[in-house]
Amino acid sequence: MTDTPQNSRTDQNPIGTSQNAASGTPLRSKVSQKWSLRMVLISVVLIGFGAWGLFDATYAYPNRGSQAAEWFEYQYLDQYKAKHGVLDSRAGISDIPAARADLTRRAALSDPNSLDATEQRWLDSLALIGKTDAATATAIPRDDFRGVRVADANARYAELAKHWNTSSGAARSPSPLSTFDIPVQWVITFAGFGIGLYLILLIVRVRSKVFTFDPITQRLTLPGGSSFAPSDIDDVDKRRWHKLFVDIRIKPGHAGNLAGKVIPLDLLRYEPVEDWVLAMERTAFPDRAAKEEAEAAAAANAEAAPASAGEPETPQA
Repeated sequence: MTDTPQNSRTDQNPIGTSQNAASGTPLRSKVSQKWSLRMVLISVVLIGFGAWGLFDATYAYPNRGSQAAEWFEYQYLDQYKAKHGVLDSRAGISDIPAARADLTRRAALSDPNSLDATEQRWLDSLALIGKTDAATATAIPRDDFRGVRVADANARYAELAKHWNTSSGAARSPSPLSTFDIPVQWVITFAGFGIGLYLILLIVRVRSKVFTFDPITQRLTLPGGSSFAPSDIDDVDKRRWHKLFVDIRIKPGHAGNLAGKVIPLDLLRYEPVEDWVLAMERTAFPDRAAKEEAEAAAAANAEAAPASAGEPETPQA
């Protein structure tokens, strides 16, 4: 269906087959297959994005953040050893929130190469992945949240040095997380799953509604049971036709519960409601329909004329 109003059609039976029209068998609308397929594809893509975001938020980014925190721990222990000459249990941190607050108050990052700055980067990296329990993240000794036993500072330092230094002795550092990395992944998760599931529910809701049309009396019955015929139509408002909607204004004298109301009809989701509306309009406003068809035919002829004029003449034998 195009944006151009379809009352320019010239087919004589737009509301159904000749057999249906002759027998008066009520016609039932169906959901547009094209619309349904589009909604299903969009919902699958969105749910896929949601699953991707969930994986990143719960595994990929926390794992990367854990790696970064371990790297900063190695840097911290290395600087602690260089400054104090010895590694012992005092290198551990027993209260992460209190230590972070103290470092912030002392503006530890004002000197990015200091021991305090390295300690703050370590603790901030742990906070980004929600690891603020010192008993499993920073105390010495501890059962680390990564599943390893940290018996003493020297053993931990040796283990980290082996892990973070290459065979050539060069240190390899991971990419740390930013403050927004994990929250953004949760936004993607909820948006993807939320909108995707909403579209699936929309498809189910749309499929539960059916329009029926009597091809003899041209009476359109809405999903709620109300109905109207061409004689009940006060106007067919096509200002939203390009958006595949049409508004039917019902006369105040309608015998049912639609008197004076404006009925919006979705021409994209339901087929062939558009054809039924156009047929009813032809009956209710024959002069308007004839004028629109004439204008559409003239426009079509005008578009075809330049193409015809540019065609080369066929040489005569």
